[in-house]
Amino acid sequence: MTSNPKRSRLTLAAVLLPIVFSVPLVLGFFGELHPIFDAFAHFRIHLAVLTGVSAIPALLLGLWREGLMAIVLALTALATVLVPAKAPAATKPAAAPADTAGQPQYKLMQMNLRYDNKDQADVIRLIARETPDVITLQEVSNDWRSKLKAIEARYPYNLFCRSTKRIGGVAILSRRPFALGTTPQCVGNSLMALARIDFGGRSALVAALHLGWPWPFEQAENVEEMQPYLVRLGGPMILAGDFNAVPWSETLKSVTGYSNTRLVEGLRPSWLINGTFAHAARWIGLPIDHILVSERISPEGIETLQPVGSDHLPLLLHFSISGVADNGPAEQTVMLTKSETRHIGRALDYMFV
Repeated sequence: MTSNPKRSRLTLAAVLLPIVFSVPLVLGFFGELHPIFDAFAHFRIHLAVLTGVSAIPALLLGLWREGLMAIVLALTALATVLVPAKAPAATKPAAAPADTAGQPQYKLMQMNLRYDNKDQADVIRLIARETPDVITLQEVSNDWRSKLKAIEARYPYNLFCRSTKRIGGVAILSRRPFALGTTPQCVGNSLMALARIDFGGRSALVAALHLGWPWPFEQAENVEEMQPYLVRLGGPMILAGDFNAVPWSETLKSVTGYSNTRLVEGLRPSWLINGTFAHAARWIGLPIDHILVSERISPEGIETLQPVGSDHLPLLLHFSISGVADNGPAEQTVMLTKSETRHIGRALDYMFV
């Protein structure tokens, strides 16, 4: 009996289709070996879903073993993301959480503005409605600099880091004063802004980050450039920004390890192509905007806010700071010698308003 050529081709396609999606899915678990594998990891959820769906033709053709293997692989990959949905722990041991009962609460808003956002007034209204104590921003273009003057009186303490890129730089806006004796600083080509802020006698370092895209772009090089700074940061700290990296990526693992911070838990999809699809970002987007905190920062709640014209959703963190109030001279934001700063990149100018 001769085989049916058409059925043979269908059988081959049913076997090969799940393999096409499962290969990059599996490679994404080896991000530590090379940034190209970490790039695959960013699409783990999407690749897992595609692997599972592509196994259906194999099941319909009676290829039970091949179909079930693909479905088991897809479910296993999804489990690594969804159960539980958090980044790897920092490499250094964290102290036991302190009692924050009765401590004042503060709010930090994290937002990638999108450099060409046409809904700038909506952003200003969102800030006015939420009244955060501190705001970390990315893609602060020249157009945004002029628009942000509308809230200068409300946020008189600020740090703008200039960038040679068209999309603009990063910034920190604060209603709270910068801690006395500290030096706000910009790292790299608007890669990171650092400022130690006085929260009613307790100071905390706040950083606004904007990493590049994963391989073949500059994300791995960005992490390497920040590493000498991150390992020297001390005291309570909050690192917020557009990481362009998912919580389970090697990039997040490296940043949390270097800074001895942890990701504020919860899978929060926050980016999806452009503003047109922003309303769907919280369900099918990539979770690439994050807030990391150190052991003395106690997150009291975090939420994604409504879209305001950017391809990123804003995040709002409610937090308190544990421990006794600062005493003695406040510590510097970072402490690098001139020889150290020369080989890791130029620190850009900072500006007070």
